[in-house]
Parts: sequence; structure tokens; C-alpha cells
Amino acid sequence: MTEFKSFISNNFEVKLANTEEELKEVFKLRYEELLLSYNQENTNQTGMFIDDYDEYSDHLIVVDLNKKIIAGTYRLVKKEHIKTIGMFITEKEFDLTKIKDYEVIELGRAVVRKEYRDGTAIALLWQGIVRYVTTQKIRFLFGTASFYGVDPNKYKQALSLIYYQHLSPAEFRCQAITNSLPLNLVEEADLDLHKARREMPPLIKGYIKIGATFGDQAFLDYDFNSLDVFTLFDMNNVNPLYLHRFLK
Repeated sequence: MTEFKSFISNNFEVKLANTEEELKEVFKLRYEELLLSYNQENTNQTGMFIDDYDEYSDHLIVVDLNKKIIAGTYRLVKKEHIKTIGMFITEKEFDLTKIKDYEVIELGRAVVRKEYRDGTAIALLWQGIVRYVTTQKIRFLFGTASFYGVDPNKYKQALSLIYYQHLSPAEFRCQAITNSLPLNLVEEADLDLHKARREMPPLIKGYIKIGATFGDQAFLDYDFNSLDVFTLFDMNNVNPLYLHRFLK
């Protein structure tokens, strides 16, 4: 596990999960608040959402010290974590050739418990992520961000807004391997900014504020029931106002 100095803000502690009990709670939280929220048929007997990467990854958590429960979590995967598996999970959907030679960390399995979705937990998670990253000279954070369901017509304004205003530079723009969908579903002249923002998931809105950029294609994940966009954070270009806030 990566060395990380935990910290406390009000009644929350931000730390890496380091006990079997904490990890089980992370996997149960993912199952209840992430997996089933996208597809109610994705049930299993364990009541946990876990995969082969979890054994090797770091799991950042925000703990409510009053209630003794995990409020939110991210999975952080470094190159050294995937030596056994040989690839990042994002590579099942997107070609990472353009960024993989840099120092990178994959962000994934982001979930915040329903009653903590007022912005506090996600802000603390990102404060933890930035602290984690800045001690390791990381250039890029990457992963996927999801829209619910696989009908692009529900999100054509939001997807088009990403295409016209928030694309990654061409030299870092990663393409979908299969099940791809272009994001420019409407002409730029027909872009409705208000509708686009209504269609956009809160997490992606937050990513844009921080300075995320995106690939120009989506991946249609029929198994998970989501429409995924490749998401990239260049630590050289992250919004300095947010970076300063997270490093306080």
C-alpha cells in the first residue's frame, strides 16, 4: 500500500483503507450505491462489488467519525499495481497508448453514499487524491466517467458540449477500442448549454470544474448499462484555484 498521511476535517477522516473490515465496507458500498444503481439485475450472493484489481490497488476512503461508516471512496491504481494483471481496467474500453508512457494513476469505482452527496464527501476525496498524487510526481490522472444507460439520445446535448468545449489535446486523446460512439451528436450551432448541463451527471460537472478533458468517443457498456467517456486530468493544467483549495 502506498504511504499516505491521513487527515481529519471536522468529523471526517480521509485515509487509505487498510483493514479487511474497511475493504469489505468499500465493496458493499460499491455494490449498493454503484453497481445496482446502474443495473438492478447485477446481483450476487456476496453483496459486494469486487474485481481482480482490488487486491493490488489503493482504496481512498472518507470516514464519518461520528457514525463510524464510510461516506465515499475512490480506487487508485498505479503502474506498479498492475504488474500482475498487465493492464489497467480502462484499457478494456479505451486505448491508452498516448498516455501510458507517462507517470499515471487510474481513478475508478467512485461512489459516495447517498446521504453524503451534498458535496462535502467528494471534495474531501479529491483533497485526498491531490495529496496522494503530489507526493509521487504524477502527470496524468485518468479513468472513465459514466452516464446512466446506453441511449445516447438522452445525453446528446451533454455529450456534444464535451466534444466542442472539453476535449483532451489530440496528442493525449484516447479512443474507444470497440462499442464506440462519437460525441458530436448535434451541430455546434444547435448546442443548448442549459439542456446540456441538465443532462450532465454531477460527477462530470465537477470534473470539468477541476479541469478534466475528455476523449471524443464514448464506450457503450451494455453489461454495466452505462455510457462511458474517457476522462483525463493533466496535473500541469488542473484549475489552480481548486488545486490550492484541495492542498489546504
